[in-house]
Amino acid sequence: MKFPISQIALLALIAGLALSLFALPGPTTSEAAGQEAEPQALALINARVFDGERLHEHASILLRDGRVEALGSDLEFPEGVELIDIEGQTLLPGLIDAHVHAFNGARSDALRFGVTTMLDMFRPPFDLDAIRAERESLTGGERADVFSAGYLATAEGGHGTQYGIAVPTLADPSEAEAWVEARLAEGSDYIKIVIEDGSAWNGSLPTLDASLVEALVRAARSREVLAVAHVSTEAGARMALDAGVDGLVHLFADRPVDAEFAQRLAEADVFVIPTATVLAGSHGHPGRPWLEGESLERRLSGEQRQTLEQSFPGSGLRAGRWPIVPESIRVLHEAGVELLAGSDAPNPATAHGASLLHELKLLVDAGLSPIEALRSATSLPAARFGLPERGCLQPGCRADLVWIDGDPVSDIDEIRRVRAVWKNGQPVELDLEAAAPAQAATAEAMSLPVDLHASGQWLESTDAFMGGQSTAELRHVDASDAVRVDARLNPGFAFPYAGAMWNPAEAMMEAVNLSEARTLSLTLDAESGTYQLMFFSGETAMAPPVRVDLAAGAEQHIDLTGFSSLDRSRLRAIGIYAVGGGPELTFTVRNARLH
Repeated sequence: MKFPISQIALLALIAGLALSLFALPGPTTSEAAGQEAEPQALALINARVFDGERLHEHASILLRDGRVEALGSDLEFPEGVELIDIEGQTLLPGLIDAHVHAFNGARSDALRFGVTTMLDMFRPPFDLDAIRAERESLTGGERADVFSAGYLATAEGGHGTQYGIAVPTLADPSEAEAWVEARLAEGSDYIKIVIEDGSAWNGSLPTLDASLVEALVRAARSREVLAVAHVSTEAGARMALDAGVDGLVHLFADRPVDAEFAQRLAEADVFVIPTATVLAGSHGHPGRPWLEGESLERRLSGEQRQTLEQSFPGSGLRAGRWPIVPESIRVLHEAGVELLAGSDAPNPATAHGASLLHELKLLVDAGLSPIEALRSATSLPAARFGLPERGCLQPGCRADLVWIDGDPVSDIDEIRRVRAVWKNGQPVELDLEAAAPAQAATAEAMSLPVDLHASGQWLESTDAFMGGQSTAELRHVDASDAVRVDARLNPGFAFPYAGAMWNPAEAMMEAVNLSEARTLSLTLDAESGTYQLMFFSGETAMAPPVRVDLAAGAEQHIDLTGFSSLDRSRLRAIGIYAVGGGPELTFTVRNARLH
């Protein structure tokens, strides 16, 4: 039985968005009763305070009712104020991640790493009113606040339309005014414009032309909102600059930034969000090793582990081009271009919150001083995006703070030592509770071994649900021990893939308890090409897969216990894909067994 794979993405995304909406907090009991909350005050003393702009040694800070009330070296506190000794360590403003996609548990995940404000660059606008109300409140402190572009501006079939969401697209400059007006009516805080033809990733996508980009920028400017641009090539960046955008939300990596272009950006006062950490992941230099450590590991959710452990197809092949990225950041910085820190989480090899810390490390490695990097995640994005109460620790600022057990102003590596976080003056629980054994997807674990050729269902699976054009034809060579796939990798998606997906249950992507499974063994026969395994698991089908490179040849044994983000008690599917070396590839999977 065959299923349209596009349904997987659509159903999963809808489920994820629904969970996000239902997770929005309601009023507290006292608020619901119309009662005023008791004033709350907290003094943090004996601290090194970076206020978003400069450093204050031997300082104290008084927080009251969700705001900073006072900052200084000789403060006196009223009787009854709770005092916390920072022990000569560092206080920072709550960090701002200037490029995320905030779905599911992103806001809670980010907060545990000190990110208190997120600038979302694409989400359906159905919950923006609730998000706006929550971020305006000074009560509670359970999740990071979000500002959002809502829908992105793209061409029909262009980047952003491949996720199973009906995105309003544009085809003519005459549509720009109404398009921007509709986004602002939905609650968008700024306008994101996509200039992406796929060429940087060996693909081909429809994209907006220069006249449409210019019309969108004019429409945003006339309404006094920022217009920012997604780019991946120098040509796209030059088009955005010529159109008058306020900022680039990615650094292109198809070629180095030259001094002439950097100077033009600086003269036009265009900021750049390099998203170096996602570029590092896509160029074979992921941030996971730098983030390893007991204190950080304890606060990673299952979704964060999954995205960190993912890899971009072909990332190893691009590793030699990685030096272009830090060199381009250095050129931009020396030209005086303002750089903002953004992670682009939850793309492969990133995780909300944690990857912003890695972004700061990469910015310093590329030539910024630690204090300049800290500004890029505090005062600078606050100023650029019109957030005057955020990214600062002066009187009147929101009481969003991060306690670093060390001195990241001297050594940016110490930014990983997050000891405490306050949101609206309230302490945040950083360590996730020790994970209880996952509730089984079925009453009992499936008995082993499991023969993938005799149990469950195989179906063709390609990048078509992401807007790609690849195809796959599945043939059962021998129903007992093999399946053959004729795959064709076609342009139209940044990372084309085509192959077969095994479902352990009769219903597509239904979770099955395979908690006793320790090993997947199989043989992949192929004359050429590169291949990858994807394990789909977790409480919802929205959870990103665990990806494993797969080599052709002798029988392979994949240790399933080595992936902390793989939920074997809720295994939903196993995909085997050709991801490179095409365009036409034929491969056979033999003797696939779970032991």
